[in-house]
Amino acid sequence: MNDLTLIGTDFSINKPACCILKDNQYYFVSWPYGLSKNQIEIYKNSPIYIIEREDIKEKKILVSQKMRYEVKNAKYIANLILLYLSPFINNRTYIAFEGLSYGSTGDVVAQLSGYKYILMDVLSQIIPLDNMFTYAPITIKKTAGCSKKGMKKGDMIEVFKNETNNFSKYLRENENIFKTKKENWIVHLDDIVDSYFTLETLRREVLEFKNF
Repeated sequence: MNDLTLIGTDFSINKPACCILKDNQYYFVSWPYGLSKNQIEIYKNSPIYIIEREDIKEKKILVSQKMRYEVKNAKYIANLILLYLSPFINNRTYIAFEGLSYGSTGDVVAQLSGYKYILMDVLSQIIPLDNMFTYAPITIKKTAGCSKKGMKKGDMIEVFKNETNNFSKYLRENENIFKTKKENWIVHLDDIVDSYFTLETLRREVLEFKNF
Protein backbone atom coordinates (compact mmCIF):
# COMPACT_ATOMS: atom_id res chain seq x y z
CA MET A 1 0.00 0.00 0.00
CA ASN A 2 2.84 2.42 0.82
CA ASP A 3 4.17 2.23 -2.74
CA LEU A 4 0.80 3.25 -4.21
CA THR A 5 -0.45 6.74 -4.95
CA LEU A 6 -4.21 7.24 -4.67
CA ILE A 7 -6.08 10.20 -6.14
CA GLY A 8 -9.70 11.19 -5.61
CA THR A 9 -11.19 13.58 -8.16
CA ASP A 10 -14.32 15.66 -8.07
CA PHE A 11 -14.30 16.69 -11.70
CA SER A 12 -16.34 19.55 -13.09
CA ILE A 13 -15.61 21.94 -15.93
CA ASN A 14 -15.33 25.06 -13.76
CA LYS A 15 -14.14 23.74 -10.40
CA PRO A 16 -12.24 20.45 -10.61
CA ALA A 17 -10.47 19.35 -7.43
CA CYS A 18 -8.19 16.48 -6.44
CA CYS A 19 -7.09 14.92 -3.19
CA ILE A 20 -3.85 12.93 -3.38
CA LEU A 21 -2.56 10.35 -0.90
CA LYS A 22 1.13 9.56 -1.30
CA ASP A 23 3.52 8.22 1.36
CA ASN A 24 0.77 8.66 3.99
CA GLN A 25 0.55 12.39 3.20
CA TYR A 26 -2.57 14.10 1.85
CA TYR A 27 -2.33 16.83 -0.79
CA PHE A 28 -5.24 18.99 -1.97
CA VAL A 29 -5.23 20.82 -5.29
CA SER A 30 -7.82 22.71 -7.31
CA TRP A 31 -8.10 24.36 -10.74
CA PRO A 32 -11.06 26.73 -10.27
CA TYR A 33 -12.49 29.10 -12.84
CA GLY A 34 -14.81 31.93 -11.87
CA LEU A 35 -14.12 32.26 -8.13
CA SER A 36 -13.90 35.76 -6.67
CA LYS A 37 -10.51 37.22 -5.67
CA ASN A 38 -11.51 36.95 -2.03
CA GLN A 39 -12.43 33.28 -2.39
CA ILE A 40 -9.15 32.57 -4.21
CA GLU A 41 -7.19 34.22 -1.40
CA ILE A 42 -9.01 32.19 1.26
CA TYR A 43 -8.02 28.96 -0.45
CA LYS A 44 -4.47 30.12 -1.22
CA ASN A 45 -3.93 30.84 2.48
CA SER A 46 -5.03 27.32 3.35
CA PRO A 47 -3.32 23.98 2.60
CA ILE A 48 -5.15 23.91 -0.77
CA TYR A 49 -2.86 24.39 -3.76
CA ILE A 50 -4.78 26.62 -6.16
CA ILE A 51 -3.93 26.74 -9.86
CA GLU A 52 -5.68 29.61 -11.61
CA ARG A 53 -6.84 29.16 -15.18
CA GLU A 54 -7.30 31.18 -18.32
CA ASP A 55 -9.80 29.19 -20.28
CA ILE A 56 -10.01 29.36 -24.03
CA LYS A 57 -12.99 31.68 -24.23
CA GLU A 58 -14.13 32.67 -27.70
CA LYS A 59 -16.61 35.51 -28.06
CA LYS A 60 -19.63 35.21 -30.33
CA ILE A 61 -18.97 31.56 -31.00
CA LEU A 62 -21.15 30.00 -33.70
CA VAL A 63 -23.11 26.84 -33.04
CA SER A 64 -21.13 25.14 -35.81
CA GLN A 65 -17.88 25.97 -33.96
CA LYS A 66 -18.98 25.03 -30.44
CA MET A 67 -17.83 21.41 -30.50
CA ARG A 68 -14.38 22.46 -31.71
CA TYR A 69 -14.14 24.99 -28.88
CA GLU A 70 -15.19 22.45 -26.25
CA VAL A 71 -12.52 19.98 -27.37
CA LYS A 72 -9.83 22.68 -27.22
CA ASN A 73 -10.90 23.78 -23.76
CA ALA A 74 -11.21 20.21 -22.48
CA LYS A 75 -7.67 19.44 -23.65
CA TYR A 76 -6.40 22.65 -22.02
CA ILE A 77 -7.93 21.71 -18.65
CA ALA A 78 -6.82 18.08 -18.91
CA ASN A 79 -3.21 19.02 -19.67
CA LEU A 80 -3.23 21.58 -16.85
CA ILE A 81 -4.31 18.84 -14.45
CA LEU A 82 -1.72 16.42 -15.83
CA LEU A 83 1.03 19.01 -15.44
CA TYR A 84 0.45 19.28 -11.69
CA LEU A 85 -0.18 15.57 -11.12
CA SER A 86 2.84 14.34 -13.12
CA PRO A 87 5.29 14.24 -10.17
CA PHE A 88 2.82 12.12 -8.20
CA ILE A 89 1.75 9.58 -10.81
CA ASN A 90 3.04 6.41 -12.46
CA ASN A 91 1.73 2.95 -13.31
CA ARG A 92 1.24 2.31 -9.56
CA THR A 93 -1.20 5.21 -9.26
CA TYR A 94 -4.93 4.63 -8.87
CA ILE A 95 -7.40 7.42 -9.52
CA ALA A 96 -11.12 7.62 -8.80
CA PHE A 97 -13.78 10.01 -10.08
CA GLU A 98 -17.17 10.91 -8.70
CA GLY A 99 -19.76 9.83 -11.23
CA LEU A 100 -22.95 11.56 -12.27
CA SER A 101 -26.06 11.49 -10.14
CA TYR A 102 -28.54 8.75 -11.03
CA GLY A 103 -30.86 9.79 -13.83
CA SER A 104 -28.79 12.81 -14.91
CA THR A 105 -29.52 13.76 -18.51
CA GLY A 106 -29.25 16.63 -20.95
CA ASP A 107 -26.64 18.63 -22.85
CA VAL A 108 -24.74 19.66 -19.71
CA VAL A 109 -24.27 16.01 -18.74
CA ALA A 110 -23.05 15.16 -22.24
CA GLN A 111 -20.63 18.10 -22.13
CA LEU A 112 -19.27 17.12 -18.71
CA SER A 113 -18.87 13.50 -19.82
CA GLY A 114 -16.92 14.63 -22.88
CA TYR A 115 -14.54 16.72 -20.78
CA LYS A 116 -14.07 13.83 -18.34
CA TYR A 117 -13.30 11.32 -21.10
CA ILE A 118 -10.68 13.64 -22.55
CA LEU A 119 -9.13 14.02 -19.08
CA MET A 120 -9.04 10.24 -18.65
CA ASP A 121 -7.44 9.86 -22.08
CA VAL A 122 -4.74 12.43 -21.25
CA LEU A 123 -4.04 10.85 -17.85
CA SER A 124 -3.83 7.41 -19.49
CA GLN A 125 -0.49 8.53 -20.96
CA ILE A 126 0.88 7.69 -17.50
CA ILE A 127 -1.87 6.00 -15.48
CA PRO A 128 -3.24 2.77 -17.02
CA LEU A 129 -6.95 2.94 -17.75
CA ASP A 130 -7.37 -0.19 -15.63
CA ASN A 131 -6.27 1.93 -12.66
CA MET A 132 -9.16 4.39 -13.10
CA PHE A 133 -12.47 4.02 -11.29
CA THR A 134 -15.75 5.91 -11.07
CA TYR A 135 -18.04 5.79 -8.04
CA ALA A 136 -21.65 6.86 -7.81
CA PRO A 137 -22.28 9.92 -5.60
CA ILE A 138 -24.33 7.80 -3.18
CA THR A 139 -21.35 5.45 -2.71
CA ILE A 140 -19.11 8.40 -1.82
CA LYS A 141 -21.76 9.73 0.57
CA LYS A 142 -21.82 6.32 2.28
CA THR A 143 -18.06 6.55 2.79
CA ALA A 144 -18.65 9.86 4.57
CA GLY A 145 -21.57 8.41 6.55
CA CYS A 146 -23.92 10.90 4.90
CA SER A 147 -26.16 8.75 2.71
CA LYS A 148 -29.35 9.03 4.79
CA LYS A 149 -32.27 10.80 3.17
CA GLY A 150 -32.14 14.55 3.69
CA MET A 151 -28.40 14.74 4.30
CA LYS A 152 -26.63 17.35 2.18
CA LYS A 153 -23.19 18.64 1.19
CA GLY A 154 -22.96 20.56 4.44
CA ASP A 155 -23.17 17.30 6.38
CA MET A 156 -20.20 15.92 4.48
CA ILE A 157 -18.21 19.06 5.28
CA GLU A 158 -19.04 18.63 8.97
CA VAL A 159 -17.74 15.05 8.85
CA PHE A 160 -14.65 16.15 6.93
CA LYS A 161 -13.76 18.69 9.62
CA ASN A 162 -13.01 15.82 12.00
CA GLU A 163 -10.87 13.81 9.59
CA THR A 164 -7.10 13.48 10.07
CA ASN A 165 -5.37 15.55 7.41
CA ASN A 166 -3.81 19.00 7.11
CA PHE A 167 -6.80 20.69 5.49
CA SER A 168 -9.34 19.25 7.93
CA LYS A 169 -7.25 20.62 10.78
CA TYR A 170 -7.01 24.04 9.12
CA LEU A 171 -10.76 24.08 8.49
CA ARG A 172 -11.52 23.24 12.13
CA GLU A 173 -9.27 26.03 13.34
CA ASN A 174 -10.45 28.62 10.79
CA GLU A 175 -14.08 27.68 10.23
CA ASN A 176 -15.31 31.29 10.29
CA ILE A 177 -13.15 32.17 7.26
CA PHE A 178 -14.98 29.60 5.15
CA LYS A 179 -18.46 30.79 6.11
CA THR A 180 -20.51 33.41 4.27
CA LYS A 181 -22.58 36.11 6.00
CA LYS A 182 -25.56 33.77 5.72
CA GLU A 183 -23.60 31.07 7.57
CA ASN A 184 -23.28 28.95 4.43
CA TRP A 185 -19.98 27.41 3.37
CA ILE A 186 -18.17 29.30 0.62
CA VAL A 187 -18.20 28.13 -2.99
CA HIS A 188 -15.96 25.19 -3.94
CA LEU A 189 -15.41 23.80 -0.43
CA ASP A 190 -17.87 20.98 -1.11
CA ASP A 191 -15.95 20.01 -4.27
CA ILE A 192 -12.69 19.69 -2.33
CA VAL A 193 -14.43 17.65 0.36
CA ASP A 194 -15.98 15.39 -2.30
CA SER A 195 -12.53 14.73 -3.77
CA TYR A 196 -11.33 13.59 -0.33
CA PHE A 197 -14.20 11.16 0.20
CA THR A 198 -13.80 9.90 -3.37
CA LEU A 199 -10.19 9.08 -2.49
CA GLU A 200 -11.28 7.41 0.75
CA THR A 201 -13.78 5.29 -1.20
CA LEU A 202 -10.97 4.18 -3.49
CA ARG A 203 -8.63 3.53 -0.56
CA ARG A 204 -11.13 1.17 1.06
CA GLU A 205 -11.43 -0.74 -2.18
CA VAL A 206 -7.66 -0.96 -2.60
CA LEU A 207 -7.33 -2.32 0.93
CA GLU A 208 -10.11 -4.85 0.32
CA PHE A 209 -8.78 -6.19 -2.98
CA LYS A 210 -5.10 -7.03 -2.53
CA ASN A 211 -4.67 -7.93 -6.20
CA PHE A 212 -4.61 -4.24 -7.25
